[in-house]
Amino acid sequence: MSPSDARLARDTTLAVLALVALRLVAAAWTPLTFDEAYYWMWSKHLASGYYDHPPMVALVIRLGTVIAGDTELGVRLVSILLALPMSWAVYRAAAILFGGMRLAATATILLNVTLMAAVGTMIVTPDAPVLVAACFVLFALAKVPETGRGAWWLAVGAAVGAALLSKYTALFFGPAIAIWLVSVPKLRGWLLSPWPYFGGLVALAIFAPVIFWNADHQWVS
Repeated sequence: MSPSDARLARDTTLAVLALVALRLVAAAWTPLTFDEAYYWMWSKHLASGYYDHPPMVALVIRLGTVIAGDTELGVRLVSILLALPMSWAVYRAAAILFGGMRLAATATILLNVTLMAAVGTMIVTPDAPVLVAACFVLFALAKVPETGRGAWWLAVGAAVGAALLSKYTALFFGPAIAIWLVSVPKLRGWLLSPWPYFGGLVALAIFAPVIFWNADHQWVS
């Protein structure tokens, strides 16, 4: 890494940390919304699923309240801190896909100032963990053509599984990835490889507790 790239990476990191710190301060002084209070009650009774969402949001809140107590900051703490791995994944994915640190830094900052990331991670909802998982899906998918290593499909599966534990709309990752493989000629060979299907099994295994929970609750979700 050149000195200019190292400086850019440092400045990007500092900018993300500053934004996260600002959200933490705002979170500590902002009353919980109705939805946040609803999910907070879930976190008091952890389960493999709930009426309208998978369990990740409850786990995120539970971890935060273990650290910072049953306060506004505690409820939101982990959701806000998830911006750090999210930013790392986007930075790495953009560097791979666009081949430049400046574009990677721009993508990272732009993501952090969007309404989805800026507010969506401060007000804890299922959107925060699914956004982070989506960024890791993007990173793992970028590594597949970069390295040519099938094992990266297992990482794709793990990231998709985490997304499925966050929000049911993550089911669309499967068809989207299939369309990507079919529409890009140099990637079609992966359709004949077992690795993408192994990745699918990883995602299914991670999501399985939610399926079993729904089976025991008349498929309420």
